[in-house]
Amino acid sequence: MIEKRLVFMFPGFEPMLALAHMERFRRAADRSAIVWEADLRLDHVEQSAGAPHDTLFPSLHATLSRAGWRTETELVFCEWGDLILAYAARPAVERLSTGLVALTDFLVTGTFFRYCRVSWRYAFFFAFPIAVMTAAILIGWLVHAVLTALLSSLAGSAIGFVLGFAAALALLFLAERRWHLLTAMDDWALARDLCREGNPALSARIARQAEEIAARAAASDADEIVVAAHSLGASFAVLALDRALSGDLKTDRRWHILTVGSSLMKTALHPAAKTQRAAVRRLVTEHRIAWTDCQGLSDPINFYNSNPTTSLGIREGRIPAVVRVHFRRLVSPQTYRRIKRDFFRLHRQFVLAVERRCPYSFHMLLLGPRPVADFAETRTVDVPPLAPAPCGGAAP
Repeated sequence: MIEKRLVFMFPGFEPMLALAHMERFRRAADRSAIVWEADLRLDHVEQSAGAPHDTLFPSLHATLSRAGWRTETELVFCEWGDLILAYAARPAVERLSTGLVALTDFLVTGTFFRYCRVSWRYAFFFAFPIAVMTAAILIGWLVHAVLTALLSSLAGSAIGFVLGFAAALALLFLAERRWHLLTAMDDWALARDLCREGNPALSARIARQAEEIAARAAASDADEIVVAAHSLGASFAVLALDRALSGDLKTDRRWHILTVGSSLMKTALHPAAKTQRAAVRRLVTEHRIAWTDCQGLSDPINFYNSNPTTSLGIREGRIPAVVRVHFRRLVSPQTYRRIKRDFFRLHRQFVLAVERRCPYSFHMLLLGPRPVADFAETRTVDVPPLAPAPCGGAAP
């Protein structure tokens, strides 16, 4: 059993800071612990006064226990939400245009077709902003054409243009309110910059994250060290961990990579992302880090039925284990009916609280008494000692 664990958390692409992710983790962990009837205590770790990068790595100390066992976990949240917010702070026109440039880049380089080969469902997420933009243009053109034909004058043409333009903007506004269109565009723009190393702020942050991983891991006496990442956070996590291990940091303890709803393939399949692919290769061939990748069939934003290494043509070394997650089993039927058509909400379910005992729980994986590697074998967290032993027998 694990008594002490150190976890480095890499949140997914959301326009919110690490402190907000930390508070969401706290709320969800409390709710999940109730489901398993375990005692959970979460305390914010105060950072040393005056440290220049403290706000980049807020921490929680968690203690999960029940009769016969107790696990202490230090959770370090690796900030990159401020970089996302910088993309979101740009004018709407710039956000749309850079997003379209990024989508075009992923298309003309053949990356989109690699998505179709590796996990064809992801093609729908790629096509979503393109479909919205196309629909806006077509509706605007249709309104303009109809009014021009009906009024058949210069004034009618002008009115048609104005109303057509307004109709297109209205659709884009609705898409932003309902489906977060501009956030999706920022996601693609940042992903392109990450592939092509076109934004120095991204590279600098990854270097800083690597330094923090190396320093905290070297000073830790934890039984297990986990790098946990959601969505596009997996791309940052892989690069940061590889860089952290490039020094003399020892890997003789139980290291583990846990990716959930990963978007690593989004960037790693781009021809320009050679640094990322090299990092993945080193992690599994040289460092031989254990890796568990959790995927959900009903989530179009993760790369279902892929593998973090073999999908990149890497077939040697320690191949990651892939675990399927069924969202229908995590929440109540009422909740599932409410979220199943909201693909952004469904994608977040990987890191949200569960509502009933089930095989997958992000929080019990990271805070529970068994090594994360056990989950790749058992395919469930609902086993002793977290779950009661069958028929009252002793837990293994």
